[in-house]
Amino acid sequence: MRNGENNLDESLVVPEKLLKSNSSWCFDIITSSDTRSSCFTSSYGKFVRGTGSVLYFGGEMTEEESKLIQLQLPEDRQFDEQWKEKFGPIFYGKLRYFSGIEIARLFGFPVSTSNNASFWSFPPDCSMKQQWRLMGNSLNVRVASKLCEIAVCTILSRKHR
Repeated sequence: MRNGENNLDESLVVPEKLLKSNSSWCFDIITSSDTRSSCFTSSYGKFVRGTGSVLYFGGEMTEEESKLIQLQLPEDRQFDEQWKEKFGPIFYGKLRYFSGIEIARLFGFPVSTSNNASFWSFPPDCSMKQQWRLMGNSLNVRVASKLCEIAVCTILSRKHR
């Protein structure tokens, strides 16, 4: 996420120390051109494996780098001892977490960064970690709305038989 001056919010950049850890191999890395992400959980930012995607913002990737970050099911991922030495440096300073607002947008919440009352927002004193916990395991608003609509219609149609 960029702040009002179009600068990267450094607090969202994945720390190099974490990329040098053994757990870094299981990050779900996506790019701005991807049309999918993994599920965001309430442990996003706390744990790496299976808690949500991180965004690569380092420019064009080579074919080898693109293959490296292809989506795999968590149970199909295998630990690669050379990850942090061989591939980790490719990503130093080039991966970032999604902000709570960005996750809310992915879930279909009508989000605005202004104080417009018709839009949903986090309380001003809500930290990023709190935002991640609140959004974790949420459902897409449009999908949940449609499911509720179908359920209500089904119940009402059964009552009128």
